[in-house]
Amino acid sequence: MCLIDKLPDIYSSELILDLLASISERAPRHVSEQTLPLLFASLPDAAPSREDTGGREKCWQILSALRQLCVQQELFENLVIRLTTKLDLLCFPSQIETQEDLEPSQAYAHMILKTLAQTLATKVKAKHPDVSKYVDRLVPSIFNIFVASAFLAEKRNVVAADSRLIGVAGEIVTLVIQSLPLS
Repeated sequence: MCLIDKLPDIYSSELILDLLASISERAPRHVSEQTLPLLFASLPDAAPSREDTGGREKCWQILSALRQLCVQQELFENLVIRLTTKLDLLCFPSQIETQEDLEPSQAYAHMILKTLAQTLATKVKAKHPDVSKYVDRLVPSIFNIFVASAFLAEKRNVVAADSRLIGVAGEIVTLVIQSLPLS
């Protein structure tokens, strides 16, 4: 059972998320140890099917909660590690199948990248000093996904060939690059 599933309604879930976000600013370790594992465990490694609208909605709710909670430096680092791992699993599944319908995986990958981009935008707006370090951590990971996918696209259908994903990846790279100090 996911934390989001336990929340009785939208209003109280917003209040709980606001409370957890406040806690994460002052004591991120508590959120990191207690809340984030539940949320990350609730995110599937593979995309919900096209017919599973409830599964897609659940993923979006979890990613929205993570976006709100993981602005603080320690939590954002955890978010980057976990979501780039999910992205790798989506873009390079261990069992290579010929997928004709890549839309569910592309939509899920888009949700993941959008979560990273929106959280980064919040951090940049708040002038967090840790954003620039992701030029060495996040940018190469994202770059590698798209370069490897370009080579694989000649042999099979690939998730990361979707232009929406490339656009959001560009947003992420731009946010990180623009945060670099001028020297």
